[in-house]
Amino acid sequence: MSHQFLVVGLGRLGIAMVGTLDSLGHEVLAVDAKEDLIQDLADDMPNVHFVAADATDEDILLGLNVEGFDAAAVVIGENHVEAGILATANLKELGVPMIVARASSKLHARVLERVGADRVIQPEREMGEQVARVLASPGMLDYVDLGEDEALIEARVPSQWTDKSLAELALSRNLGLTVVALKPKGGAGTLPRGDTVLREGDVIVVGGTKKKLDASPLSGPPPGRRR
Repeated sequence: MSHQFLVVGLGRLGIAMVGTLDSLGHEVLAVDAKEDLIQDLADDMPNVHFVAADATDEDILLGLNVEGFDAAAVVIGENHVEAGILATANLKELGVPMIVARASSKLHARVLERVGADRVIQPEREMGEQVARVLASPGMLDYVDLGEDEALIEARVPSQWTDKSLAELALSRNLGLTVVALKPKGGAGTLPRGDTVLREGDVIVVGGTKKKLDASPLSGPPPGRRR
């Protein structure tokens, strides 16, 4: 099912969002104050409706009928903090049901939440934390922050868990972790059961609190170091 999305701010993050939403078959309205940028992007993505406009002006947004959109992303660059706050407040006032806004600091994030952002992202900080965790844990393949205190880790099965069944490991009871998916070495992904035995080379996806994940063998120290 196709939905309508508004993206305000066409830096690298905004352009990536517009391109992805367009490729998924959704209707996208992309807004930025720079007319020359709008003209260049319009040639590359003909299915997207690009508009050069000031999103801090509520009357302009009203004229674009943004109140009928399913969601909006305000991803104006970090050098324009006030503009991002005003655009977020305007969209909330006009009744956009879901607003994701980009913040450059914790204080900025709190302000965005207070003026109406349903979700606040800090992409540089979040990506930095994710890459740091992968670097620090050789067996980790990916780290997904689920917000609040929850996360998912994709990792190779640690040596402490190999040749043991999930029932035997009792990860939920012993470590507060849940294995939600398993990709056996050389095989297709499956949903694990209690009698599933983990083998060397298998890849698992495990969920839990960040604290419990950090304390588990999945977040092992880098080579040459011990905890």
